[in-house]
Amino acid sequence: MEKILKRGGLSLLILCGLCLYLFFFRLGDMALTDPDETFYAQSAKEMLERSDWLTPHLYGKPQFEKPVLFYWLVKASFKIFGVNEFAARFPSAVFGLLGVIAIYLLGTILFNRKAGFLSAVILATNVEYIVLSRACVTDMTLFTLMLLGVLFFFYGYMKEKGFCYVLSSAAFALAVLTKGPLFIMLPVLIVLIYLFLVKDLKAITKMPVVLSVIVFIAVAVPWYLVTYKVYGKEFIDSFFGFHNITRFTQAEHKIGSQFYYNIPVVFAGFFPWSVFLPFGFWHLFKKGQGSRVKGQGERGAIVFLFTWFLVIFGFFSVSSTKLPTYIFPSFLSAALITGAVWDDFLHGSKNAMKPMRFSYYILLAAIIIGGIGLLAFINFDYPVISKSAVIAGSFLIFGMLLSFVAFTNKKYLYAFFLIAYAVAIFLYPLSRLVLPQIERYETSKEVATELIRHMKADERLGSESNNRAGLAFYTGAFPIDVDLDDVMVKFMNSDDRIWCVMKEKNHIQLYDPEIHPFGSVRPSYMVYKLGKRAIITNKIPEDGIYIIKREAKQ
Repeated sequence: MEKILKRGGLSLLILCGLCLYLFFFRLGDMALTDPDETFYAQSAKEMLERSDWLTPHLYGKPQFEKPVLFYWLVKASFKIFGVNEFAARFPSAVFGLLGVIAIYLLGTILFNRKAGFLSAVILATNVEYIVLSRACVTDMTLFTLMLLGVLFFFYGYMKEKGFCYVLSSAAFALAVLTKGPLFIMLPVLIVLIYLFLVKDLKAITKMPVVLSVIVFIAVAVPWYLVTYKVYGKEFIDSFFGFHNITRFTQAEHKIGSQFYYNIPVVFAGFFPWSVFLPFGFWHLFKKGQGSRVKGQGERGAIVFLFTWFLVIFGFFSVSSTKLPTYIFPSFLSAALITGAVWDDFLHGSKNAMKPMRFSYYILLAAIIIGGIGLLAFINFDYPVISKSAVIAGSFLIFGMLLSFVAFTNKKYLYAFFLIAYAVAIFLYPLSRLVLPQIERYETSKEVATELIRHMKADERLGSESNNRAGLAFYTGAFPIDVDLDDVMVKFMNSDDRIWCVMKEKNHIQLYDPEIHPFGSVRPSYMVYKLGKRAIITNKIPEDGIYIIKREAKQ
């Protein structure tokens, strides 16, 4: 095993094989989930239908939630593979693979080849990385572009290769085209802090700063300028005003207002490797203190990783709007820190032995306790998948048992790889048994199929906001947003036949006399129900078949 890790070509081949399985296996089997995957897929689909490479559209109108690069990638994938789930997720899977290769190369530069390989395995097999590599969302593309920017920067910094700084600038420019200007501001801030802490600010004078800025502007700025020229104040107010400034200063979601929100997010998202992260920070902190090497070298690597993690973590902890994916770029540091501490542990570091053993047993306890809690949650929210979940969980437990046997026999390298193996084999029953059953409740595909069976081409469709993009993607119709109560009532009282997808409890509330005055909503019919969602129409179906008729009580 040690000999394999010393061979760069073979290590890359193994990593590619692992990623092809983790990120591409049954990638298109599950329908796109609401509301995020369908939002991006529907926007790219409309760009394709309009033959528009400039502006993402949603429901026939321009939308400026994110810059254009990810939509370009998905649109190009649709042109190659057709408009389907595999094509929508293909760009994220490709960037997931590139990210694992990049972290291997970066770990090799900052530490050594073995630490780079361990870090790459850790990155590939944590929960959030697998999920985002298999999802039609911007986060994996952003993460990998930022990682490539860091990789090129450090190669240029350590090897004094000026062209690498230019490549780094181009990578960060593409990150800005993926999710906005913030993702050049944060890396520049981190690099400046890093150079200050290692007392090497003079390195800036050796960088081709002017050329790098020119390349950045040439790559990142044209789309912003053209879009502003076409849409003017509408683009500025929506993209910069709401989606950047307002989201930072005002919470968009009820969840995430707590300052400690990102701590459990990192623990759950970076699982199973997150249990080794606290000691990894402490171990490298002590190791960095004991090193006299400044600037380049291992101490410099430790300083950079700490700076990157703390700035990213701190910024998105201060931000009013918080989501689990916002903190994802910090996994760059988390993977390398955890890989480095495992490398020291495997080399017999006396300072790492007891804490790493303790962390390993914490991992076993977390899997047991977390598994029980997750099963209880599934029994409550998705009882139909309980048996499948138990089967999938048994695969994970089997892999961890093998790892435990290796660990107790002091075969620590095998124990490490068997943790990754446990995650990998868990994916198989998860994708074959569990996800197909969850699909019915977390996607709009089945509801859309039923709607297509009932709706005529000239009939209007309404939906609560979370399901709008999914219904648009799978039906081809643009649903009206009926989240607001007065809009819902007006829509349901239409003279022509309409169809509406809403939670059944909201349908019931339409006829609650305490919410709506007597007779304010006409009778309506529930023709289909799936989980909490129902298909409602305001006229008796042509075939006369419906589940229940609701009307104001006399």
